[in-house]
Amino acid sequence: MIASQLRTLARDHARVQLKHERAWASITFSGTRYCFSIEWPAATDALALQELTRILPGHEFDIPGYFVADIVITDQSELQLRVEILSIRDPVEALPDS
Repeated sequence: MIASQLRTLARDHARVQLKHERAWASITFSGTRYCFSIEWPAATDALALQELTRILPGHEFDIPGYFVADIVITDQSELQLRVEILSIRDPVEALPDS
């Protein structure tokens, strides 16, 4: 779901690849940290890359049962971004109905 939403944010011009994922947990929360590579095919898409870097940190992902707690652009070049996204299981949605 995250990759699909990243493609939409990149206006479907970029190739979005999941590079790796790993489980993440604290005392009270659990989730997954994802690392994505987002690559544009040509320099003409440099404006799309700039726009994505501007909107991505504040973007609200729609992932049922989860929320995105952290988005970090860890590497950036002219045509590529490396992004780490931490999704956390939403403890409110996980509660059984009373």
